[in-house]
Amino acid sequence: MLAKMSEVRLLGVFQARQPLYIEIATEIKRRIVEGVYPAGTQLASEPELASEFGVSRGTLREALGILEKEGMICRKHGIGSFVETPSKVVAGIEKLEPLVSTIRRAGFAAADKVLKIYEAPCKGSVAEKLNIEEKSICYIIESLRLADGIPVIYCYDVLPSWLINDPATLQLRKECECMVEFLRQYAQTKPFNYVSTVTAVIAKSPVDELLQVNKRTPLIMMEGVMYDENGRPLNYGRQYFRSDKYQFTLVRQ
Repeated sequence: MLAKMSEVRLLGVFQARQPLYIEIATEIKRRIVEGVYPAGTQLASEPELASEFGVSRGTLREALGILEKEGMICRKHGIGSFVETPSKVVAGIEKLEPLVSTIRRAGFAAADKVLKIYEAPCKGSVAEKLNIEEKSICYIIESLRLADGIPVIYCYDVLPSWLINDPATLQLRKECECMVEFLRQYAQTKPFNYVSTVTAVIAKSPVDELLQVNKRTPLIMMEGVMYDENGRPLNYGRQYFRSDKYQFTLVRQ
């Protein structure tokens, strides 16, 4: 216990909300994303980094191990650790955050592309999840998120009609980078949380074409409902992630 408390005091800038090795991994990742450590750069030696962060070499090695598993660095025995060229987006799923932000933070040029906006009768379980009558009118928005021009996420969003006073307002979704931003600015609502499930699925038409992958390519599907601060459902969504371009991390404590 004394050793751990000592490390916390020496580290200074970090708080003890998470294990030290996670805090250190997060900080090094930030430096990589912001270009402090460009791709191909060799990191300082383990003794130097341990001294900089005020932790033991064991704690530092745990942090480097996380970064290596996430593909952020490559560790070469007897030589050192090197910053890898990013090949996929690595993001957490612990908080409600725009997908374009996760792409941008991973070092890619991020873009949001709205494909379709249309109305349709709400069916079955979707109507139930949105707490509206089946076959009542809803608005559907299909969009893509791109990383360096490559589609990595396809989004299918359903909004109840009561949320939008003027259907023409829906076109303003094209001016926003995400659904949360649109709801806050143009639907006068305050998205609070997103309750979802994550499932591995196989790509089918038309998702395979939109994401530019072969049929039966493994994808990650996130399906859920966004609620306001009063627990009222605002949006039902399904997001399909290319597993070769997007990777989730989850910190468990």
